Amino acid sequence: MAPRTLLAMVDIAHRDNALALCHEAASHLRPDDTLHVAYVMPYAHFSYVEPYVSADSIKAAAARAHEELTTLCKDAGLTAKEHVLRGSVGEQALLLAKDLNPDMVLLNAHRPGIQMHTLGSHAAQIVRHAPCTVLVKK
Repeated sequence: MAPRTLLAMVDIAHRDNALALCHEAASHLRPDDTLHVAYVMPYAHFSYVEPYVSADSIKAAAARAHEELTTLCKDAGLTAKEHVLRGSVGEQALLLAKDLNPDMVLLNAHRPGIQMHTLGSHAAQIVRHAPCTVLVKK
């Protein structure tokens, strides 16, 4: 079988869900597959806030996000290529998927703590426009 590329979109603010998604990704990996784990920093999405956030603060936040992704992958027992992006979650996920051409995108359905799990707006955007199979974990 040909090696595949999988992309897991995680939210480091919800570590338990992100870890569960990493475990789900691991269950789909075959020996020669490549896993990419990505987190989108939302600063650029809130354009009215961005002028008040210093470049140093953004760099520091990106460094913390990379550290968290590294720890997350280590805790899940995964070797993955890590991506920290800025902007709208759905848009950035789709741009990364276009660039990586993955065989599957994995993501969570919605934020934790909601009684009824629904498809959030970012997840819905990714499901509608992804160029590949999308696995949505509740």
